[in-house]
Amino acid sequence: MIDEKHQAGPKTGALSRIFSPNRRLVNILLSLVILTYCFISWRSIPLLGDQRPFSYPPDHVLSSYMQITRDPLGEPLGYPTLSPNASHLHIGEKAMISCDVPICSQMGGDILRKGGNAADAAVTVALCIGSINSHSSGIGGGGYITSSFENDVISIDAREMAPQSAFKEMYREREILSKFGGLAVAVPGELKGLYELYQRHGSKNVSWYELFEPVIELNRKGFRTGRVVAKALKSLETYVPILKLTSIFNTWDFIFKDKDNYEFVQEDDIIKRESLANTLELIAKSGSSDIFYDPKGPIVESLVQVINGLGGWIDREDFANYQVSVEKALKFDFNSSQEESFSLFTSSGSSSGLALITALNFFSTLHNKSPTSDVPLKIHRTIESMKWMASARSNFGDFLVHKDSSSNKTFRQDLIDKYSSLNWSQSTIESKYSDNRTFPWQHYEPKYELTEPHGTSHFSIVDKSGNAVGMTTTVNLLFGSLVYDNRTGIILNNEMDDFSVPNSPNAFNLTPSIYNFIEPKKRPLSSTSPTIVMTKQGTQLVPSLVIGAAGGSRITTAIFQALVNIYYDNIPLLKAISYPRLHHQLIPEYAMCENYEVFQDRYQDINMIRELRDRFGHDFQETGPLTVMNGVKGHEDNKGKLILEGVADYWRKLGEAWGY
Repeated sequence: MIDEKHQAGPKTGALSRIFSPNRRLVNILLSLVILTYCFISWRSIPLLGDQRPFSYPPDHVLSSYMQITRDPLGEPLGYPTLSPNASHLHIGEKAMISCDVPICSQMGGDILRKGGNAADAAVTVALCIGSINSHSSGIGGGGYITSSFENDVISIDAREMAPQSAFKEMYREREILSKFGGLAVAVPGELKGLYELYQRHGSKNVSWYELFEPVIELNRKGFRTGRVVAKALKSLETYVPILKLTSIFNTWDFIFKDKDNYEFVQEDDIIKRESLANTLELIAKSGSSDIFYDPKGPIVESLVQVINGLGGWIDREDFANYQVSVEKALKFDFNSSQEESFSLFTSSGSSSGLALITALNFFSTLHNKSPTSDVPLKIHRTIESMKWMASARSNFGDFLVHKDSSSNKTFRQDLIDKYSSLNWSQSTIESKYSDNRTFPWQHYEPKYELTEPHGTSHFSIVDKSGNAVGMTTTVNLLFGSLVYDNRTGIILNNEMDDFSVPNSPNAFNLTPSIYNFIEPKKRPLSSTSPTIVMTKQGTQLVPSLVIGAAGGSRITTAIFQALVNIYYDNIPLLKAISYPRLHHQLIPEYAMCENYEVFQDRYQDINMIRELRDRFGHDFQETGPLTVMNGVKGHEDNKGKLILEGVADYWRKLGEAWGY
């Protein structure tokens, strides 16, 4: 080998001397070849192994398609009301479940009747919702869980994770690829989160298999297509010609009545998901979530092949490396308008639980300083609290991606200490707040531009022992990335779209958040914040409220507004969920309002929109439904017995609670 190298040297040198006058030209041509190859590779997204590239339609075509998937509610069906039918208020003395899908509430109830607790029932409810409302939830996605068990309140971050191959500028000039196809898929976390919940807070009275069994049967026997899913599929019909330009629909089966003609199932048609049933049975019999993440197992093998066959860069080891993050839930103590003491517990990690605490801290400090019965002023204070919430959230991200980084942990703890402190709220109110006016967005000092998250599903559970679970789960846009594995029956998320992408500043001269840039193994920032409010009963903490919402960036403001309605305006849960909602995220500079007419009717003696404009300077924009919210409220009867109320958002998504 050494002799061969020495023999090659002179030949190479001779060639070099012959072509030396044109070396610069050769280098230029070589560079052009390399750049052309990189450009072509980027446009078609090269695959791992020997698979063929996945071709995307032109950007302007995909952008048109993406408009229909941006509804953060995942296709709402109705509107808020001031006159909710009392039939949607469910009363129980032992347990209560509130979720988007009535049959899933009942299925969770069956687990409770068998001796399971809130954590056990949560596993079944989550799997059920993901099977039926597959456009917004499922084991191909992720979520956040806030769980209380015997006074131990934890936050489980089961958010999807960027693969090892991910990098900050992977979507530069092709941001559409973060929404559609294999490159949009992050490593799913829901199943590992559910198993963590089962292990830590489960009753041990019900086996892992028993929690899966009714959902397996549901998928095998089939279920009727609900109005929510039918409407989501209806949205896709116009864009079938676009989607047919790709191979994205080649693997799909259960959503079609006639696959050859791309005819989707309609409301009341029977859907059977045999492949998903087989996958769930495999996981159930294995006794844990490990088989879902086993790099040598059949599930990972199939998912990786499908994801990368549609343009992805996920490796089997990405599944093996996935871990949930479990911490003590974030806590904030506050007093209601009746001077009752409560403790709010909400999600930590990459969620927006701290943003919720920021708003409640600001509002409660204002209330304690100067209580008011002036309704327009209360609404002004609510909107101002939302704006400070948005400002705070611009500083957040997944600071635990580098678990060994002490500086990251310190920075994160500093944020928690700051926004939950009385010192911050008091000083901000004294220097930056007025009861007489609002201010331009710069006044609130947001640090970075915020991302716009999308559709989700939330459910709330309280059991007979007072244990409680709130879980928000998602695949992001409608049907996630549209990547579907027909061998496992799993729909994959497009959670990579929730990261910030480096580019020039936006119209308000705010740059994307450096804290939410893509990194390997990082989780994107989320707006979700499943919340449990507790009150003391003797030495025990008992649930006063379990609540959460779906609706992208509107989630946290919806939960905050519900807290204000319930604890400061004494509005019952039924109306707190059915009433129209406001939302302000600082930029754009107006408050969104669900249905002006219904909102105005709530204040019959005053034109509230005009009052808020003229008196405080707030601008408004009318919108359709902003969020879907599901909750369980606890209160004592006159004998000191805990009574549970359950309300699901029937008015926007046909949800229904269940209790006994």
